[in-house]
Amino acid sequence: MKKVFLSCTLLFTGLLLTSCTSYFKRQSCESINWYEHGRQVALRGQWLNADQTLQECRKVEANVNESQVDLGFKSGMGEYCTPQKAYQIGKAGDAFHRDICEGPSITSILNKYTQGINDYCSKANAFAAGASGKKYQNVCSVKQEKDFLPGYRKGRKKFVESQITDKENQRQQLNFTIVTKQADLNNAYGELNNLQNRRSFLEMQRSNALAAQNPTQAGYIEGQINSLTTDISLKQSDVNSKKSDLESVRKQQDQLGADISAFRAELPSLDEN
Repeated sequence: MKKVFLSCTLLFTGLLLTSCTSYFKRQSCESINWYEHGRQVALRGQWLNADQTLQECRKVEANVNESQVDLGFKSGMGEYCTPQKAYQIGKAGDAFHRDICEGPSITSILNKYTQGINDYCSKANAFAAGASGKKYQNVCSVKQEKDFLPGYRKGRKKFVESQITDKENQRQQLNFTIVTKQADLNNAYGELNNLQNRRSFLEMQRSNALAAQNPTQAGYIEGQINSLTTDISLKQSDVNSKKSDLESVRKQQDQLGADISAFRAELPSLDEN
């Protein structure tokens, strides 16, 4: 019987959590500007059925304005499928998704994209491309890479080394922040403990007053207990807030450590010719 009850409790809790998650997801979905979202999907060179946000919102049965999504997508596609945009994408070193473009101008569009790629993959642009921090997307031809990659790696190495230095400095600063926040949290815990001890003492005094049949004294102590209970609640909230702040800073520090490790692991590959 206990196992059945536990199973039912877990099932109910799971359903409740799923329901809450769906509710908040719907709320988030229904605040989206669907015209602009559809436009941005097209400007990334994606089809709508490949967009994760749209699929998730449909899954939780959010109120998605499908007509606005479609209008925005068509607008974005009109911007994406132009020679000027194709050149910009190529010059940025990104892939161009020609499958969402159609019509007689596709040849002109692809020619401009190739021009942009050639400018990106030029020896003159290599160092700047690497130093920008953007990773190489393997868009250059094998022939272009011979001239492009050495300069790109030098620029990328400069970027990576600067990132390691910056993130190590940030991590060091967070060490001081953590020490300060931990001290604040410890003080808050101490104050909370003192308040709880004080209330326990008063509760014992109230019991003694009631045992001595002194309702006036017991009532006076009850008022003090109520006041302390309010103070304890406020102090507990303060502790929770300080604890959350500390955990947030520690997560930031952990993320910085992970970023530094990833950058350090990348450095040897940037010394290749």
